[in-house]
Amino acid sequence: MKRGDVWVKSRLGHEYKVVVVGNDGLTATRPYVLVVPISDVTDPGLVQPVVADGDGSALGVAQIPRVGEVSKASLIKQSGVLAPASVEMVDMALRAALAL
Repeated sequence: MKRGDVWVKSRLGHEYKVVVVGNDGLTATRPYVLVVPISDVTDPGLVQPVVADGDGSALGVAQIPRVGEVSKASLIKQSGVLAPASVEMVDMALRAALAL
């Protein structure tokens, strides 16, 4: 499980995609992982970059303000990897949202 990996998360009988945004070293040693949800729904007032996989297929928008920690056990399958340009957009959006 690495930064930029896209996983399907299960919660209360529903499944949705998330992208791993946490440090690879921390992710490897902990039972939890830092993720950002990916959605088809945009909120005009929020920083939400459109993200794509390595093939260039759009996956949706990264809901940056909803960044949070989830149990690795809730991630049921890996569904892809973000394109390098999308990882960079997520990084910039996280820095802006968290004032880093």
